[in-house]
Amino acid sequence: MTFERLDRYAFMDGHEQGLAEKAIEDASNLLKKNIPVETIAECIGLPLEKVLELQKQFVPVEEPEI
Repeated sequence: MTFERLDRYAFMDGHEQGLAEKAIEDASNLLKKNIPVETIAECIGLPLEKVLELQKQFVPVEEPEI
């Protein structure tokens, strides 16, 4: 592989990583606004499982009363 091709692959990888980070940031912001997780997953393009994982960071899990 030539240096130019390696450089292009590095750019593409960095670009894809940046897009993924932006999607997570956008989903987090929408969760803070109490937008339904299904809507976020559909609009942002993240798997529902990832949005549910992010939701756990913003919604405290209630422990049962004893």
